[in-house]
Amino acid sequence: MKASDHTLRAPNQPADHQDPLAPYADALRAHFPSREALLQEAMQQTRQRRRIKQALATTACGLLAAVVCYDPVLSSQHLHTAIGQSAHFQLPDGSAVSLNTNTVLLAEQHLRSRQLTLVQGEALFKVKHAWQPFTVDANQVKIRDIGTVFNVRNTAEGAMVTVVEGSVDVITAQAQRRLTKNLSVTTRGAAISENRCTSAEAATAWQHGRLIFDGLPLRDVVAELQRYHAGQITLADASVGQYRLSGEYDINGIASLLAVLPEILPVRVEKQAEADVVIRQR
Repeated sequence: MKASDHTLRAPNQPADHQDPLAPYADALRAHFPSREALLQEAMQQTRQRRRIKQALATTACGLLAAVVCYDPVLSSQHLHTAIGQSAHFQLPDGSAVSLNTNTVLLAEQHLRSRQLTLVQGEALFKVKHAWQPFTVDANQVKIRDIGTVFNVRNTAEGAMVTVVEGSVDVITAQAQRRLTKNLSVTTRGAAISENRCTSAEAATAWQHGRLIFDGLPLRDVVAELQRYHAGQITLADASVGQYRLSGEYDINGIASLLAVLPEILPVRVEKQAEADVVIRQR
């Protein structure tokens, strides 16, 4: 038997049999992707679905944050007093505010908060408890109420805050301080002074039409009197401002106090045009 006679073939299959689809293999491969291509496409679709889910989750978080932070103004009040005037107001939430001389206050009732801005002057706040936070902004300082009565004075450098009842947080861009009853701080820009004990009665004496001085230098007394006096009060020289004044005086009697000042301190008070006065060394 020859070697070629031992060639194996399928039963009933001619020796020269060929795959009938062989001529169309290339065309079929062009229309039907390979296994590797199918796997690659599946992986790409999975990645795309993951990106879509992440985008939807991010959008949902953004919408939720927007809903939580949504705090539109429901009502606002623009309150003010003239020089030498004081006034008392009731806020929509039931809180009360008293304004001292030459004061401007913007009070806004928001959906989720109560926000007030002491533009200038001095005010006493008696806050009614509510779920909305109560804050007062005054010259780069934020005062956050924790359930209290407190006095705020807007100064040239920052603010002076005194707690009459309860406690508040005094917050600047760089610091935060908690105050309780009979404690006071002053701020200069973002700096907050150390807590100091103070008389809440003296700090709020203006509500009763009184000014209380306890050995206060005359330069500081004059700065205080100027808030209630329409005319200009001037110290002729720095040495005059070193004298100290004590006592309790009527806010509505600034002119009378200036008139009797030479009987208390070694000074002269010279009247100028209109209500202006100059205080000199005697």
